[in-house]
Amino acid sequence: MHAPELEPRDAALWRAVTLMGRRLVAGLEQRLQASVGISVPDLDILMALDAASEGRLRAGSLGEMLGWEKSRISHHVARMEARGLVKRVTCAEDLRGTWVEIDSEGRVALMRALPVFSSHVQSGLVELLPADEAEVVGRAALRILDASPVTACQAEIDRLGVDLGLRAVDGTAGSPPAASS
Repeated sequence: MHAPELEPRDAALWRAVTLMGRRLVAGLEQRLQASVGISVPDLDILMALDAASEGRLRAGSLGEMLGWEKSRISHHVARMEARGLVKRVTCAEDLRGTWVEIDSEGRVALMRALPVFSSHVQSGLVELLPADEAEVVGRAALRILDASPVTACQAEIDRLGVDLGLRAVDGTAGSPPAASS
């Protein structure tokens, strides 16, 4: 049985979206490695921990937030812990779970990385899209994420909708963001 062939335009759309994502991430990776010595996954973890109450998350919650498999989060956190960026602490409540906490070196790395991240997002994305196109991209991304059968990172998807001004905190459709000049 053969799968139906994609229309050339549909295949080109897929390639354009995936290439755009890869280039954005690769550009950020190069800038972070050169200026701070951390990777994009390191930054993802540090930003998630920084946003969490008390600067820590359960390892499973962190993996779910990032859409990572349990073994990937475990191995990556171990490498970050060896570099002093994070520490793992046994959960006192049940002794089975593990908290991942941002460590002092992780805070320093994050503070050094945030201006690099901000500059990259501004120059590689925000400055290239007028506000109306940025809103269309945000809406399209959320529609695609919502249609995905993967259940991991749903809380992050919901938070993105709120942060983009496209959903209310309760998950209902929000009012569109005010146009910027």
